[in-house]
Amino acid sequence: MAIEDMKKENIQELLLRSFEQPLPAEERARLDAALAGSEALRREKQQLEKLRFMLGSLQEEPNRSFTDEVMARLNTSPVEATLLSLLPKAAAACLAIILLTLVGIYIAEGSLSADAIIGVSGLSPEDAYTYLEY
Repeated sequence: MAIEDMKKENIQELLLRSFEQPLPAEERARLDAALAGSEALRREKQQLEKLRFMLGSLQEEPNRSFTDEVMARLNTSPVEATLLSLLPKAAAACLAIILLTLVGIYIAEGSLSADAIIGVSGLSPEDAYTYLEY
């Protein structure tokens, strides 16, 4: 790449950065000197300023049909709402069944050991072997 092309690329980069942030004094001086010496660069700067102004004045409005469609999908049907309202009751019923089962095991076996819960606390090794054969 020729030195002139590298300088032009560097000046181009400075021009674009000058729109985004303030340039240090040395870079600002280089850009100003390049702008003073090049009509094409001044035109490009004007075009970029115009484009920036045009883009800045655009206001994006949300598409009402899109937002309405999303909200409609978020609203649940009456059947789904009924099922969702029954979920906490079903969970409470399952918890009650588990607790009653554990209380029954404790009353019958006298403990809540793993053997008592799975029903093998009174099983002798010979009986277990016999059960495993069948």
